[in-house]
Amino acid sequence: MNNDRRNLVSLDQWKHHKRESSFSDYLKVLSFNDLVNESNHLASEIKKQAATDHLLSRTKLMMNELTHRLERESKILAHTVVDLRKQIEDRISDRD
Repeated sequence: MNNDRRNLVSLDQWKHHKRESSFSDYLKVLSFNDLVNESNHLASEIKKQAATDHLLSRTKLMMNELTHRLERESKILAHTVVDLRKQIEDRISDRD
């Protein structure tokens, strides 16, 4: 019985993982310009409403994708994005 419980995932956890996975896949197929536009849209959402876990999670995924792409082009720009991502992650940790 204990082995069965270790293999169980709650429906909410599965939905969260699926949602993150889908959004991450979506970000990967965007052109860089579209990725920047999407990040601007996300930033305006953050300004309009209180930061929810879902919104912060999407922001973290966006920052990861931006960082990954920028690292291939410019280490200086990537460092700036990494710092911003760290601030977001710290904010998420403070909420928990």
